Amino acid sequence: MLVSSILDVFYTWNREAIPVSGEKSLFLLIEWRSGPPAKRQLKTPPKLLFREVELLIKPEDGIRIKAVHGARAKESDVGWVIGLGNAYKGKTKSLLLEFTAVSQSAGKKPACSAYWSALKTKQEQRVLLRREQINLIVSAHLGMIRKEPDPRVQKYVKLSQTTAIMKQSLRAFERGRSEEGSEIIKRHTDELLILAVRSGDLEYYREAHILNRLCLYYEQTHEQSCYEPTDMEEDSNHPFQASFDNDYYEKEAK
Repeated sequence: MLVSSILDVFYTWNREAIPVSGEKSLFLLIEWRSGPPAKRQLKTPPKLLFREVELLIKPEDGIRIKAVHGARAKESDVGWVIGLGNAYKGKTKSLLLEFTAVSQSAGKKPACSAYWSALKTKQEQRVLLRREQINLIVSAHLGMIRKEPDPRVQKYVKLSQTTAIMKQSLRAFERGRSEEGSEIIKRHTDELLILAVRSGDLEYYREAHILNRLCLYYEQTHEQSCYEPTDMEEDSNHPFQASFDNDYYEKEAK
């Protein structure tokens, strides 16, 4: 049963068209909200409309999902199940899907199907909110293929790299390679600042600022661990571990 809902969904590919030879990395930005966007910050909590929203993505033949950014996902026999949490009135959320596509003939092709479901606020029965087919343009026209990627999607792609960058940096710090760990973060920060200057988008600046603060925190934590008076034998068997919790990055972003 398809339930009539006020769930608005917007799909945006990072490219207008892909070549007939296929594509190794293709991104789809999905933005969704329940009801019209909130015009101002309300003092009262937003109304809960649906609980435990899930998105099932079923790729077509020749299309494969490489990664899901911005939400927890698991692959099943029928497709990828993505947990999106609760839906509140006026709140907009987003996630990014990364695909690969094999070679195929030119034309408008179905890329995947999307099934949105949720639990009603006072029921435990899962209901289908909406379903749709998401299409993709395959072209041999060089003008279409070489068009600049969508800047909004590209921003999400760049910002989604931060988690992997931080994990890579933290591993270097944990192994005592502090200079390498710092350089990994600073290299990504420089790229964000360049994009900020070119685009004028303040979100790149904010992300770079957060990363700079985290880099300083990592360096200070590592420096303290090096100078703490501990037994030398214990020290060699217990590499540096950062002492922040999993919510540190989220707190820094506020």
